[in-house]
Amino acid sequence: MSESPTAPVRYSAHRLATGFPGRSTTHVGMGWSSVYLVQAAGATVLVDTGPPAYVSLLKAGLAELGLRPGDVTHVLVTHLHWDHVCNFTMFDSAQVVVAEAELDWASRQPAGTLHVPDVHVEKLQRVRDQLLLVRDGEQPLPGISVLATPGHTPGHVAYQVPTTHGDLLFAGDAVKNRRELATGEAESTLDPDASRASILGLRDRLAGDPGSALVPGHDVRLGWRDGDVTILEPLDCDVVAYVGEHGAPVRRSLA
Repeated sequence: MSESPTAPVRYSAHRLATGFPGRSTTHVGMGWSSVYLVQAAGATVLVDTGPPAYVSLLKAGLAELGLRPGDVTHVLVTHLHWDHVCNFTMFDSAQVVVAEAELDWASRQPAGTLHVPDVHVEKLQRVRDQLLLVRDGEQPLPGISVLATPGHTPGHVAYQVPTTHGDLLFAGDAVKNRRELATGEAESTLDPDASRASILGLRDRLAGDPGSALVPGHDVRLGWRDGDVTILEPLDCDVVAYVGEHGAPVRRSLA
């Protein structure tokens, strides 16, 4: 009697932090990036880890799911910029998945290179037994595919994850926000032509699967329907500035 085919793995997906599609005109990027956790078949997986200020946010989000940092088994890194990789050090027991080309590029950058956290890159090189280096088309975990998306950085990758509500394309900064998905043009990229090709490739994947969605590096979940961007969830972002009378706090929504 033949064996029954193995059912495809589907991951549950939980948003721990929503990226913000904007930057300061006076203080450059704010680094508010997207962080998700996906779970299936004994794997508890973070996709990117956010900037240093996210430490308490990540701990709180994990706690809401009944988890601690030590429960995370894998960290998928889209690229080695500070606002996406810095908190991997919270997860000592996790395997860190990073593109071989990205680590090679980042390790050759001199200290002080814009956005590249040299201390964290050096730490990654010291914990080789914790690393899984991947290439385009490989599957670091069952069902999860690596997609080469160069441009923003030379070794940037996205991850296609089958979830219980359709495939999610974790684009990192290959697609930072709704504007880049809509126009096909990227800001803050080392190679505009490569970025354009990466954006169009991810857009084609969305168009070919109406049930899929894209998680940008700095925005809410997006879709691509009938040749245009669809916003799949509301943006929720408030700030408090101590600029009122006598330094009183003033709260503003940025949504």
